[in-house]
Amino acid sequence: MLLSFLLVAVLQAPAQDTSVANAIALLRSDVRANKAELIGRALALPDSQAQVFWPMYREYEAETAKLWDQRVQLIRDYVAAYDSLSDAKARELMKRAFDIDEQRVKLNKSTFNKFAKKLPAKTVAHFFQLDGFLNRVLELKVVAALPEIH
Repeated sequence: MLLSFLLVAVLQAPAQDTSVANAIALLRSDVRANKAELIGRALALPDSQAQVFWPMYREYEAETAKLWDQRVQLIRDYVAAYDSLSDAKARELMKRAFDIDEQRVKLNKSTFNKFAKKLPAKTVAHFFQLDGFLNRVLELKVVAALPEIH
């Protein structure tokens, strides 16, 4: 039920126009800004855990924002090269996409370990379940707006 609530909240983000510009704007939209609120409601942490969680969450989100910035630049570069996309450019863009994904996994692993030292692992796993879900829905909306390679 909670995941249904989160899905509705994310999908109600402004998306009437699925242009690439709007997809990029979505990455910087209220959906991302409201993510903390959605996660806070879903986790419902007691005060003692919340005092530990939120400062670490803000650090994690700052690092995550850097990865989103890289993803936005990758999207812009893809769109700019789309009409004349060569094999070499496609290779380069995919390498960059994989590098961003690897950085995300590395960040998630290190953050999980950091959080789990101070919070119950089950709580941290719940957070990563929610965070991953929200990120995947955002990514899906962005990818759906991109032109397909032919």
